[in-house]
This record gives sequence, C-alpha cells and structure tokens, in this order.
Amino acid sequence: MIYNQSLFILFEERLNFVIGILVENSFSAFLFLCFILTITPGSDTALVLKSSISGNRKNIMATILGICSGLFIHAVMSSLGLSAILQQSAELFHFVKMIGAAYLIYLGVRALYEAWFSGSKTNLFLVSKNERKQVSVSSEFRRGLLTNILNPKVAIFYLTFLPQFIDINSNPLVQSIGLSLVHIALNLIWLFLFGYFVTFFKAQFEKGRTKRVVETLSGSAFLFFGLALAKSKD
Repeated sequence: MIYNQSLFILFEERLNFVIGILVENSFSAFLFLCFILTITPGSDTALVLKSSISGNRKNIMATILGICSGLFIHAVMSSLGLSAILQQSAELFHFVKMIGAAYLIYLGVRALYEAWFSGSKTNLFLVSKNERKQVSVSSEFRRGLLTNILNPKVAIFYLTFLPQFIDINSNPLVQSIGLSLVHIALNLIWLFLFGYFVTFFKAQFEKGRTKRVVETLSGSAFLFFGLALAKSKD
C-alpha cells in the first residue's frame, strides 16, 4: 500500500514537472499539442491508408505532399490575414465547408464502391500493376490537396491556435510561418511513417477479404468525417 502511494506521488511529481516545462516553454507546449493533434486519426489518415493499399510508394508520397501543400496554403493565408475573411463571413465559411464535406462524402462513396462492386467476382480485390497505373501521381496529389484546401476548419485552426504561441515582441509573420512549418513537418513525418507501416504489411492487406475490410473502413471514415464537417456548427 505504501509502495503504491509512493509510486502515485512520484508520478504526480513527474507530471507536474512536465506540465511546468510546457507552461514555461511555449514552443514545447506547441510541439506537444501539435503531436497530439497530428496522430489523432482524421480524413488525412484515411486518405493515406487508401493510397497505401491501392497504390505504390510514389502514390503515397504524392498524397502526403498534397495534404501538406494544402496545410501550407492555409498557413500562408492565415499568416497574411486572408483566412480572417473566411472567419468573418459566415456565408463564405458555410459555402466552403459544404463543398469540403461533399468532397469527403464523394471519396467515401467511391471507396466503398471500389471495395464492394468493382472488379470481377473471381479476382475482385487484387489490384494489378496496370490498374495501379491508372491512379496517377498527380491525381493522388490533387486528392490530398483538395481534402485540406476545402476544409475551412484548417484555416480556423491556424487562425486561432497559432496566435497563442506567438511572441508579440517579435516578428509575428515570421513566427506564424515558422510554427506552421513545424506543424506541417510533423504531419509529413507522421503520415510517411503511417504509410510505410501500411505498405510493410501490404501483402496481408491485399488479400481479398482483408482488402475489402480496409477499403470499407477508409470509405466509412471519409463518410463520417464528411458528414461531421457538414453537420458541424459554423
């Protein structure tokens, strides 16, 4: 009993120590929060999962670069104050949000269709090399780019999240872009590791039943995030 109490006290002291560091060092807090947000599953994760299953490494990198490019565009717009227009205009925000939601739902329906209805009955889910070439690198890049550009929540994230870690005594534009690049770099690394992990077990995933399950999960994720975005409050 005493041993358990000692462990609890030690854990509490360590936790308070870590919290103290995060509070005193805003950049450490920024990294910590960005890490938590980055590893949280979302539409980007579902997109990389689908690309990892149905494409090759070039397709995966194209998807990830498209995602990060979309983040970068939002970051630049936020740093220049252009995203403030989106935040102030309820009509424009709602319009962009609904387009983004519709695009995610489209990706979900398409993924579910490919999982359950495309191909022949005898070899329904094994993707040949020729079929993989049909999904061009540019298409994967464009898909990743649009997924983020058409999500106004990303713009609001940069507008509301970054200012909390900017020192008003220094150049805010440089700091804003710098913090945005750190966030984008974390996304790039995490999505690459996730994509590599999926491709490492790709032989298992490409088995008919397993592939159907994975494609269904990714398609369902797109539908979920699309509907969640559409129903979210402006």
